[in-house]
Amino acid sequence: MKKIGIAGNHLMHANPRFGTNYVNYIQKNYAAGITNGGALPIILPIGAPELASDYIATIDALLLPGGQDVSPDDYGEEPIPQIGEIDPQRDAFEIALIQAAIAADKPIFGICRGAQIINVALGGTLYQDLTTQVPALAVKHDQYPTKWSTPTHHLAWQGSNWLTAHMSKTALVNSFHHQAVKTLATGLQLDATSTDGVIEAFSDEKRRIYGVQWHPEMLLMADKNAQLVFDAFISRV
Repeated sequence: MKKIGIAGNHLMHANPRFGTNYVNYIQKNYAAGITNGGALPIILPIGAPELASDYIATIDALLLPGGQDVSPDDYGEEPIPQIGEIDPQRDAFEIALIQAAIAADKPIFGICRGAQIINVALGGTLYQDLTTQVPALAVKHDQYPTKWSTPTHHLAWQGSNWLTAHMSKTALVNSFHHQAVKTLATGLQLDATSTDGVIEAFSDEKRRIYGVQWHPEMLLMADKNAQLVFDAFISRV
């Protein structure tokens, strides 16, 4: 059975449910997308970057999920006032995981923040806040309070790619982000944008690196066809 490592998140603040137990966790639908695809999810708790190679040695592929903003320090910028919460420990660990997976020739899939941290790890940059830095936006990229499982905006495909055989030419996706890929890293192919030009998907088939800006794991709650995104990745492992 293929083993897919899912990079974990961790609580950074005390809260009423867990108190001061700063738990490691993942959103359960990421694991569902992996198990539904016939693979075994392995949660990788945040640790020292020096552990990344050992983590990668235990798995067949890496999934990087959503979460906090990526620190602009990772791509050489100062933080603008509109940036959200960052987690430098998580950034450093995930960048080390990406580098270790590439060195070991193991596939990588990033979702939302996961796609953004892949791009940064490979030398690309991000918009720290779309509303501030892209005045011509015509799409609502953070659909809250609309439900997670509700698709809200279309994709604009940029030629044939790893997803076009599995998704409609007029595909609708959900959207929960205020950061996005700005400059795509060298070696990554642009696969899809939103209709207002924000990067929504990229790939590097040679290195088996894939990223999407939307949340297929959330769409799974209402649309079984969202599983096809996970299946497309697992088929490349």
